[in-house]
Amino acid sequence: MDENEPRPSGDHSGVQITPLEDAPENTLALIHVLSLQIGRAFHARIAAEFDVTIPEWRILMSLNQRTGAMANEIAEEWAMEKMAVSRAVRRLERMNRITRRVNSEDRRSYALAMTKAGIRLFERIVPAANARYREITSAATRDELAVLSRVLTKLVGQTRNLAD
Repeated sequence: MDENEPRPSGDHSGVQITPLEDAPENTLALIHVLSLQIGRAFHARIAAEFDVTIPEWRILMSLNQRTGAMANEIAEEWAMEKMAVSRAVRRLERMNRITRRVNSEDRRSYALAMTKAGIRLFERIVPAANARYREITSAATRDELAVLSRVLTKLVGQTRNLAD
């Protein structure tokens, strides 16, 4: 392909993005591409095998940490669109993986919890998800990952501040 020819839509193969000090948008483009590639890697291995979408998996991970969490809290935690969370909650509930009950403190919201089937599914997915995580992160050293984590935490905090 000639370098002046446009790439087909969605084609990120061979992306050569060089982060420059005076062009931080290149770094953000890399983060975006990485996010999409992680989603694809997850889907190829976990979603297909366990019949769970990425939003559903995020909900299950959150409920594993905080049973009784509300959908809006999970949406905020993962920076997900409320509609995507709502669809995922409905599907998880239909598949008997979670339950919803009216929140006693705010009767307009629902507290979510994993069912026994949801817990069993979560426990089956964790080893495969951890293996995929290790495959993805194996390209970097522990020190590099620690630095990356610190920088990404700062960027996430900054973007949350800008969204307010």
